[in-house]
Amino acid sequence: MFYNDILKFKELHAKYNFKSPLLDAGGLNDPVIADYEISKNKRLQLAYAYDGNTYQINVPHPVQNDRYIKINRPWSLVEEGYLILNPEYGDPYIEDLPRIYDRKFNTVVMVSVLEHVNDPFEVVESIFKICAPGGYFFNSTPFVFPYHPSPNDNYRFSPSGLRIVHERVGFEALESGFHVDYSAADAIGDTNPMNYGAIQPVRGCYILCRRPS
Repeated sequence: MFYNDILKFKELHAKYNFKSPLLDAGGLNDPVIADYEISKNKRLQLAYAYDGNTYQINVPHPVQNDRYIKINRPWSLVEEGYLILNPEYGDPYIEDLPRIYDRKFNTVVMVSVLEHVNDPFEVVESIFKICAPGGYFFNSTPFVFPYHPSPNDNYRFSPSGLRIVHERVGFEALESGFHVDYSAADAIGDTNPMNYGAIQPVRGCYILCRRPS
């Protein structure tokens, strides 16, 4: 999860006033949250002289894991005791939720899940079915991000791609865009030891949809 997901959700809640009941689909009780501003602010700035000129370059600082922060139940501003459903906890897969929660939720959040599923259209259609008429769906997913199987890593989406998937199944797309945008110049290092801390550009996008009343 990106820390920017929480910031964007708070911004959207102030604008649209999300209501309970809320579902965190595929979420975790204790999510790992990456605040890339921490890594960016700790980057090392070096001077490089070449051909009579001096250039400033940024390189990752050596302790990249310190960007991970803990925020329990980050969507509690809408509902303190919101429901979290994840197959890792023995819950049904998202594709099976409509049989149990038909038109149940006024707000559904799904963060860093869509890139891992087998069929994004089927998953988003299932979310559509469990949203109450007039209910909102906030979905965030990486656009540029290292390979991270859990257990699979299948897709990357742009904001326009998210609109296609969500509108195809009947959602009204209210807004979408990049809410995470770090370039190589920000010198964020990959924490995977196989990549030796190599610079890691990171971009993430979101979409906010509503099921028509």
